[in-house]
Amino acid sequence: MPKKTGHKKLYVAIILIAILVVATAAIVYGTTLSKPTSIVGVHVGDTFTYRITGTSVLNSAAAVTPAGFDVYNQTDHYTVTVTGVVGTKVSLDTVWLFLNGTQITSSQTIDLATGNKTDPNGFWPLYPSNLKTGDLLYPKGTDGQIVNATDTLTYANNSTRGRNYWYIENLFKDINDPTGNTQRDEYDSVYFDQQTGMLIVLNNVQYYNNPEYALIVTWQLISSNVWTVT
Repeated sequence: MPKKTGHKKLYVAIILIAILVVATAAIVYGTTLSKPTSIVGVHVGDTFTYRITGTSVLNSAAAVTPAGFDVYNQTDHYTVTVTGVVGTKVSLDTVWLFLNGTQITSSQTIDLATGNKTDPNGFWPLYPSNLKTGDLLYPKGTDGQIVNATDTLTYANNSTRGRNYWYIENLFKDINDPTGNTQRDEYDSVYFDQQTGMLIVLNNVQYYNNPEYALIVTWQLISSNVWTVT
């Protein structure tokens, strides 16, 4: 009988240890999942200035450049300033300055975990720091968009920085055409700094088939107080 009691005690001890190990692992796993997966790479006071250009290519006698498109070529520069960082949320102030001296100011807040923005029409190409090829642009976002490639870009004074790239293509149909034959093929390609997550180059290309023409809008980083661009 004493031997059996000893075995029971041993079994109970083993079971308790196993339960403790499983519980500890569950706590560690849960804690790991609950940690933010986005790292903000910008800081309050960081500024980024862009040149914006627009090009229209008319491939049909019936095609005309849409009204208002020339606003891009009336741009002197567009500056983004980081005004706040709280957790994964980054607040920005933007100033769009035109050649005639007028300007448009706006504010934006982007959650780098989800990609959610307070202004759907405001500046948006800002991402978490240190993303690599295959990583989601916004780890808790819903669009599933990933970094397609990573390389190194050389700047002034032969300094180098990591650069990420992603692209997407979408086809849209004109709802006013019941045949569905009037379409717009839109292509976006974005290069952004790996360390800060901030936009370097954006190309938005829109191809229209009826009538045939293309619109191209390009954003190019020309200066920053974070690193010497040119």
